[in-house]
Amino acid sequence: MPDSRNNPMDAASTDVVRRAMEISTQAAMLGFDWAEPRDVLDKLGEELDEVRCALDQKAREDVTEEIGDLFFALVNFCRKMQIDPGRAFERGVQKFERRFRSLSVLIAGRGGEVSAQVLDDLWQQVKKGERHEQ
Repeated sequence: MPDSRNNPMDAASTDVVRRAMEISTQAAMLGFDWAEPRDVLDKLGEELDEVRCALDQKAREDVTEEIGDLFFALVNFCRKMQIDPGRAFERGVQKFERRFRSLSVLIAGRGGEVSAQVLDDLWQQVKKGERHEQ
């Protein structure tokens, strides 16, 4: 497995999140901001709709641009909630990794190949099992 410390994408990704936080903070200081965090959720929904529209039009460059807008709105939500977006993302990745390892064990126990429906059922089982452990 590659050493993530030597992956230039990690540094670039961290830098762009930092830049997004900085510029959105500057905008907020000028009053260009949402009143409440819930208002940003509405913006996230709007941006997600724009991603769907670009996807329906099979416009890859537009999808890329709209995903960028979606990420930026998500960073703004984190800022409004005083949540470090990098930490939140890392926790989400760690949760997926943990669940995926559990899923892989269950798949191996079934011989290694399962249908999409069985995969979904097993995924839900893994998630449910995690909730009961907490």
